[in-house]
Amino acid sequence: MANDNSIPSATLSRLAILYQALLDAKTRDVDCLSSAQIGALTGIPAAQVRKDLSSFGEHGVPGVGYRVDDLLASIARCLKIDQTRRFALVGAGRLGQALASYTGLAKMNFELVMAFDNDPAKIGKHAGDALIEPVTEMPARLKQEAIKVIVLTVPASAAQATAEAAISGGARWILNFTPAILKVPDDCIVRDVSFTNEFAVLAHYMEEG
Repeated sequence: MANDNSIPSATLSRLAILYQALLDAKTRDVDCLSSAQIGALTGIPAAQVRKDLSSFGEHGVPGVGYRVDDLLASIARCLKIDQTRRFALVGAGRLGQALASYTGLAKMNFELVMAFDNDPAKIGKHAGDALIEPVTEMPARLKQEAIKVIVLTVPASAAQATAEAAISGGARWILNFTPAILKVPDDCIVRDVSFTNEFAVLAHYMEEG
């Protein structure tokens, strides 16, 4: 299998889309799919599907296509979601609560194990199955439980300081739902998820009137 650093980010994003489509196909008891069928399910051209899958050694079976179970296992290994990845939620407001309750994360082997907030009214309650703890205790708790992944849903004004506190506790991978541009050490990875940016791009394609 190709080294994870050799697979472009765009390819990894498409593989995640393929994985979700294959999970859906599996629930419908589909055993095999051709690249054309996978393309129809995902909107990714069949040639691109074949290219992406061949990047880690999947070439399908002539006349049969790709076996769904085998492909799910291969993509899971490539994306490194073939094992449980524990993460912490930082910010237990409405967005944080919605993410904590999203059952799709479990299908990708992500497990929410702790949550943090600075609102005393939220402390001791739950975000999903995770107990909400004071954000001041976050660095120590992340270090104690060896949590390296955090989902950040705090106000933008608090994002940088919160990220720095999480990194001091050992966090290295941050899914950032705030509009803040985070400055992090070179050994950390931030993935930004901005609803407002996506709306701005969508607006470009909207017809007037």
